[in-house]
Amino acid sequence: MTKDTKNIKAEKVVDKKAVEKQSAEQKTSAKQALDKEALDKKLLDKQTSEKKSRNNETSEKKPSPSPKTPNARGSLWLKLWLTLIVVAGLAAAGWFGWTQWQQRVTATEDFSARLDSLDRSYMTIAQQSQEAEKRQSKDIEQVQRGLSTIQLRLNNQGKRLAELGTTTRSDWLLAEAAYLARLANQRLQTERSTKNPLALLENVDVILKQLDDPELLPLRGAVAIDIAALRLAGEVDASGLYLELNALAESIDQLVILKPTAEAAVVTNQPQAALEQPKLQGLITGFVDGVSQLIRVTQRDQPIEPLLQANEEGIVRHNLRLMLEQAQSAVMREEQAIYSQSLVKAQRWLAQYFQLNPNAVIIQQRLASLSEQEIIQQLPDINGSLQAIETLIALRNSRLTATDSEKSVTQ
Repeated sequence: MTKDTKNIKAEKVVDKKAVEKQSAEQKTSAKQALDKEALDKKLLDKQTSEKKSRNNETSEKKPSPSPKTPNARGSLWLKLWLTLIVVAGLAAAGWFGWTQWQQRVTATEDFSARLDSLDRSYMTIAQQSQEAEKRQSKDIEQVQRGLSTIQLRLNNQGKRLAELGTTTRSDWLLAEAAYLARLANQRLQTERSTKNPLALLENVDVILKQLDDPELLPLRGAVAIDIAALRLAGEVDASGLYLELNALAESIDQLVILKPTAEAAVVTNQPQAALEQPKLQGLITGFVDGVSQLIRVTQRDQPIEPLLQANEEGIVRHNLRLMLEQAQSAVMREEQAIYSQSLVKAQRWLAQYFQLNPNAVIIQQRLASLSEQEIIQQLPDINGSLQAIETLIALRNSRLTATDSEKSVTQ
């Protein structure tokens, strides 16, 4: 055995002796307390017996106060100390219980807070998982749609390749004829002119003539009907009318409000007989001719308007230009009523304010002829040729598919 182990055993022996000594002291203190309590009890019993004997002896006498003994005082102090000890123990027990209850309350509150935080975290995780599932479902749907569109494109490309493998020169020409007929319909509606659609349909007839197929005779008949309808519809020269009205509007600035007409002297070939007249008669005739050239009387059906001021003359010319511009816009919009009314009103203003001007009369006559023209372009229906071509192409495709299906069945 080493020195350390010996020291440890010695310390254990010393500790054991100290514990035994402490336990013996506790036993002696407890025995003394018990003896003291027994002594106190004996004293109390003795005091109660003495009180009873005194009460019995002095029951017929007037009670007199008895002096307090030292034992009674000690018992009172003992009771007071016991009461204080009990109250202190109760207070300590209450305080201990209250602290334990407060600790339990705080623990329960912490536990409920943790539960709430766990619930919130669980809800957020659940929402995130739901959103992730929704995103995944959307992504899956998008991928499926993309796959379906790719599959449709592949099918269409396969059909197109199959059609190209079985396409002949007549099929290409029919496709070109259908394209030209469709373009003619579009040009007729957008340009509102029969010139270009007529040329396109004539090209369609040339293509059908190149095919030289008896099956195409009804188709050529439909194209001929549309060509005849376009030729009968006529052509409205809207651009020509617009430019002519523009030229007339510019010529208004050159007109003069009042311009008396000066007629040139009329030279007449006098016959040889007049030369032989007498000299006096010749002088009289010459005088009368000279006076007639200086004085001239003109009969007018309309009253002559008074002369206008410079600003009023500008207003008249500006209003005339506005009327012609309104007629130009009516030509472009194909508004026949506005076009005719504007030109008629311009004629009235020319007749009212430019009475003695021959150029104004010429412009009036031209406006009168223009107002009688039709500016609405009649557009015939030329869908018959396009429908006939598309029907023929559909019939040929159906025949090809029928033959392909028969070949597949036989194989």
